Amino acid sequence: MSSRDGTPVSLFIPTEVLNQRPCGAYVATKSPIIGGLPPLREESHLDSLNREQGPSPSSLGIVTTDVDPETAAALTDASLTPIQKIRRYAEVDGYSGVTVELANERWRERWERLCLQSDDAITLPRSSSRMSFASAPERGFRSEAERWRKSPSFQRAEVNLTHAAEGNGVTALVSSWLELDAEDEGVRLDSELALRQELSYAAYLGLEHVVLPAPSSEPSRRQYLADYARAVRNCLQGVAGEAPAAGSRLKVSVRLPISSPHILNTMLKQATHSPGGVPAVPAAAYLRTNDNWAWETWETIQTLCGYHTSLFVALDLSMPLPPATSIARWNAEPVSLLWLPSTSFLANARGYPVLSKSAQSLVRQLIRRRPTIVLSGIANPPAQHTRGGSSAYLQYVRHIERTMPPPSAIETFAAGYGDWLQAPLQPMRDDLSAETYDAFERDPVKYKLYEEAIYKALVERAVPGSTTRIWVFGAGRGMLVGRALEAGRRASRVVHVTAVEKNPHTVVALQDRIVAEWGSDQVDIVIGDMRTLAVPPRESDRADIVVSELLGSFADNELSPECLDGAMRFLKPNGISIPSSYMPFIAPVAAAKLHGDIAHAAVGDTGRVALGMGMPLVAQTGFDSPYVVLLQSANIVSAPGEWPAVQPCWRFEHGPMSNSGLVCTENGLPMTNGHNVRTTINSFHIPHTSVCHGLGGYFQAQLYGDIVLSTYPDERISSPDMVSWFPMFFPFRSPLYLPAGAELQVHMWRLTDDSRVWYEWSAEVFLQLPSVQENTPVITESRDTAQRDSFALPTRPQSLEAGPDTSIVSNAFTNAPNTPMMPAAAVHGGGAVVPGANAASPAAAAAASLTHASSPVSGLGLGGVQMPKSSTVQTASPQQALRKIIPYKNQQQQVHAPAQQPLTRIKIAETDLMNAGAHGSSIAINRS
Repeated sequence: MSSRDGTPVSLFIPTEVLNQRPCGAYVATKSPIIGGLPPLREESHLDSLNREQGPSPSSLGIVTTDVDPETAAALTDASLTPIQKIRRYAEVDGYSGVTVELANERWRERWERLCLQSDDAITLPRSSSRMSFASAPERGFRSEAERWRKSPSFQRAEVNLTHAAEGNGVTALVSSWLELDAEDEGVRLDSELALRQELSYAAYLGLEHVVLPAPSSEPSRRQYLADYARAVRNCLQGVAGEAPAAGSRLKVSVRLPISSPHILNTMLKQATHSPGGVPAVPAAAYLRTNDNWAWETWETIQTLCGYHTSLFVALDLSMPLPPATSIARWNAEPVSLLWLPSTSFLANARGYPVLSKSAQSLVRQLIRRRPTIVLSGIANPPAQHTRGGSSAYLQYVRHIERTMPPPSAIETFAAGYGDWLQAPLQPMRDDLSAETYDAFERDPVKYKLYEEAIYKALVERAVPGSTTRIWVFGAGRGMLVGRALEAGRRASRVVHVTAVEKNPHTVVALQDRIVAEWGSDQVDIVIGDMRTLAVPPRESDRADIVVSELLGSFADNELSPECLDGAMRFLKPNGISIPSSYMPFIAPVAAAKLHGDIAHAAVGDTGRVALGMGMPLVAQTGFDSPYVVLLQSANIVSAPGEWPAVQPCWRFEHGPMSNSGLVCTENGLPMTNGHNVRTTINSFHIPHTSVCHGLGGYFQAQLYGDIVLSTYPDERISSPDMVSWFPMFFPFRSPLYLPAGAELQVHMWRLTDDSRVWYEWSAEVFLQLPSVQENTPVITESRDTAQRDSFALPTRPQSLEAGPDTSIVSNAFTNAPNTPMMPAAAVHGGGAVVPGANAASPAAAAAASLTHASSPVSGLGLGGVQMPKSSTVQTASPQQALRKIIPYKNQQQQVHAPAQQPLTRIKIAETDLMNAGAHGSSIAINRS
C-alpha cells in the first residue's frame, strides 16, 4: 500500500541523531543552573552550514532500497538541507514524512539560564523573574532575561528547522521540557512565553502540525492544569485582538500518554516482590481497571480551550493501556496522532514486533479517521524483537491496514462526509435539485424494503383480478412508482399507480419513464401539493394503498405527519398507508468535534452535495438547530440499566382521515395542527464518567406488517446497508459533565403553529446520594422520575438466541388521552396493549424502546460491522422480539432510617432550553 493511499506514518528523528553532522562549530560550556551559562558562541557559522551532511539512513532506522536513478540523484542533491534529505530517505522507505523536535538542547540551555534560578535550600527550580531568593541573579543577567521576555525569539543554533521549504511532510514537536503547569508561577509564565515563541516560529515556517508536551500526571500538579489550558487557548485565539501565535492554519495537538505515568511509577515503587523477583502487584493490570487520567485531562483542556477547532489530541501509546471504557472514549475525540514507540510492541512467537490485541483494537478504531502514526525508537529495537529489524514496525502498521474489515455500505457511500454538519431538508419550502435526487436514489435497500411492503400488502389485501389503486405521494423521479409496479407483477395483482409530486421539474422525468418504461395505462401523474389537491369524488378512484417516503432522519422532521394529513384524505375507508407508523429515538452522545464546529461556525464546504437527507448549510444557525450529520467522532454515553440506552420519543400512525375523528375543514384537512404536537421525557443511565454534547436522533418506521425501516444505532438491529438517512444531532450549548452513575433526564418537544414546526430540547443531570438526615421519614424517588413508570430489564428474545448478545424490547407506549389518530396505549409494530398502562402518565412517552444488553451501544451512524444475515434475524417480526414489561406499582415510597438508608435525588447540572420559541430553527409548513 502506498503511503499516499493509506494512513500517514511518520518516522521520529531524535535531535541527537539529527545533529550527527560535522558541524563542530558551536561551543557552549555547560555549568550548573545556579550562576547560569555563558552565551553561545558561533564559530565559522556559514562554513558549518555549508558542510552539513546529516546523519546516515541506518542511524535513523531507514532501510535504503534500490531506487531509480532520478530518485538517487535527488537524494544526493547538494542544495538539500539535512531535514529535506532525511524526509526523502523516509519517503523512499515508505513513510509519509518525519517528526522532529522544533528546537534543540541549545534552546533549552539558554531558556534555563535566563529563566530559572535555584536556592540552595530549595530544590524546586524557580523563576528568575522573582526576587524572593537568597541568591538573586546579577543585574546584567536579569536584564538579558527581561529583554527575552519582552521580545522572545530564537537564535539560529537553537532550531532544527530553518527554512520554510523544510516544513513539507514534517510534524514538529514543541520542547518537551516546557512546564505550563509548573508549581512555580514564574516558571509557568516563562514557559508560556516560550510556547508562544515556538508556535509563532512554526507558523512562520508554514508547518501544518505541531505537538505540545503533556501536562504532568502528578496529583499535586492537577490544580495547575487550568494554567496549561489557558496558555494553549491564548496561543490559539490570540490575546486582546492580536493575531494568534499559532496562526490560522496550524494544527496543534496535545501529546498525552494513554495512561498516567504517575500511577504506573507509584505502583512499580510500591510493588512487593516474591522471592523469585516477580512483582506481586501487576501495575499494568491496575491501570487497566483504575486509570482515566488521560481522558479526564484532555476533557479539561479542550473545555477550557473552548473546543477550538485547531486543537487536537496526540495519544502516546508508550504506557500500559487504561480500562476499555476509557479507551472507547477516544472514538469521540479529535485524535490527530498516535505515538507508537518500539517499546509499545510485543514480540510474537517468531520474534517479530506486534501490538497487543487491545492496542490493535484501539489502532483499528481510530485508523479510519486517518491520524498520523509516529514510529519512534525503531533504529535500536528492544532486545526481544529479534527479527524484522527497523522495517518491521512500518510493515506491521501496513498489515493492520490491509486486514481492516472492508468499509460498510454507509462508509463507501458517504466517504468524506463524516462529522460534516448539514441542514435538515425543508421539503415544503424548497424543491430538490437533480443531484440531490441522485444522492437519495443510490440506496437500493430502502426501495427494496418498500417493494417488499407493497408486495406483502397486495398479497394479503388485494383481490386477484381487480385493480388495486396505489397513490405514491412525493413521487420524485419515480423510484417508488417503479417498485410498486414490480410488486404488482410479483404478486400477480393488477395495479394502477397515481404519482403525485409538487416539484414541477421532476415531472419531466416521470413523463419520460411513462413513455419509456411504464405506459400511460398503468401510471398517471398529478402535479400539486398533496394537502391542497382535490380528492376524487368517486370512492372507486381513491387509493387502496398510499405510499410515501417523506421520512427524515428523525422520522417526522421533514413534516411527514403534516403532509400525510393531506394524503390520508385520498384513502378509501379500508385503505392503508405505507409507512403505517414511525417513531424517533434519542440517545445522549459525546461529540466534541461537532460541538467545536458549531461553536466556531466551522460548517465545511457548502458547495458539496448533501447526503443523508440533509442540505448544505448556507448560514450557521448555532446550537439552536438540529443537524443532519454522519456521526463519526462520537459515542453514545448511556448504557442499558434501569432504562434502555437508546429510547423512543413519540409515535405517529397513519390511516384514513375519515376514521380519525379530527375536526376537519371543507377540503378534509384538520382544522389545526395541534394533533401533531408531541412531548417526551426520557431518563438515561450513565455508567461511566462522560461529557454529553447533545443528543443523537434516529428512527424506526413500520412500513407494513413486519417490514421495518430502521436507523437504530446498532447494526444488529438497523436495516443493513441502508444509506439514505444520516442521524440527527441536537446540540447542547454547554456540554454536560456526567459523573459515573448519574441520571440524565432529557425533555424534548415537537411544537407547531400555522406556519412551521420546530423542536425544543433541554436536559438535567441528577445523582442519587445518601440522605444526610437520620431517623426522619424521607420521600425518595425511584431512579426514574416520579411521573414515569419504571421497567424491569429486558431479556434476550428467542429469535436472537443464536446471534449477538442483544435484547430487543418494546414496552407499553402511552400517548396523551384522546390523541387523534393515535391509540391511547400501543405496542410499536401493532402488538397488544400492555395491561395496566397508565394512559395519563407522561412517563410512558418514551416507554417503547429497542436496546441490547451490551455496553456501550456500538456504533452511531448506519455503518460499522454488518448485521448477521441469518434468516432468524431478518425474518423476525417486531412482535416476535417483544416481551411484556410490568411497571412497578409504587413510584414513590416512604423510607424510614436507619432500617434503610434513604437516597436523595440531587440535581447537579442542567442545560439551557435549546431553540426556545423557534428563535433558532424551524421547518416551514408552507412556501411563504
